[in-house]
Amino acid sequence: MKKNAQKWFLIAAFMLVGFLITLQFKSVGSDYSFITIKTMSDLQNAVKREQDEINQMISLIEAQEEKLRNYEAAIASDGSIQEILVQDIENMKIHSGFYDLEGPGVMVLLSDSDRDLYEGEDPNNVIVHDADVLRIINDLKIAGAEALSINGQRVLSTSEIQCAGATITINQFTYAQPFVIKAIGNSDLLNAAIKAPNTYAWELKEVFGLRVESHVSERVRIPRYHGQRQLQYVSVKEGE
Repeated sequence: MKKNAQKWFLIAAFMLVGFLITLQFKSVGSDYSFITIKTMSDLQNAVKREQDEINQMISLIEAQEEKLRNYEAAIASDGSIQEILVQDIENMKIHSGFYDLEGPGVMVLLSDSDRDLYEGEDPNNVIVHDADVLRIINDLKIAGAEALSINGQRVLSTSEIQCAGATITINQFTYAQPFVIKAIGNSDLLNAAIKAPNTYAWELKEVFGLRVESHVSERVRIPRYHGQRQLQYVSVKEGE
């Protein structure tokens, strides 16, 4: 009788262990999903963009810390920061589009594809859209572009880029293709933002067949901003 009880106990124990193992496999299996190569590529690009933005913020913090040290050194030497402030104003004018600029950088040519459409393909796949231009502009900014222009129009934080058929409007001026984007900065980094595999510009060219060309130059010229500067609605808030 005792042996039979032990036998049934062992059988019940093995059944319980088997049930628990099966349940565990089902739980693991239900949480598992396949990841496509495109998904992995998109995630890698997203991580790279986030890392580039983090590095840009770190550089900005370091620049502000350097400026603070310059203020402190100027005050300690002659008690005045006037000369530094004058230089800061000049830098602000440069970034705000008051001057024509020149320096090393890249020139990017962007236009529609001339390839034949695949059967059933959306014609929008072979057309340059405002979102494409905006994405490339943003990639160049992340790569460290210090000044940008599109078809001779200076790109500022207030510049609009709007698609209207086969044309693009920027700073209220409308231009047809090809769209020429100029950027001043580190030529190698800016060129890589266009030509490196899996960048947005690379995908436009290699996947969709759009015409995307990038040329490095030691003398990229970007004109001043010619639009309206007067603020109509903004006013300084007084007090708390």
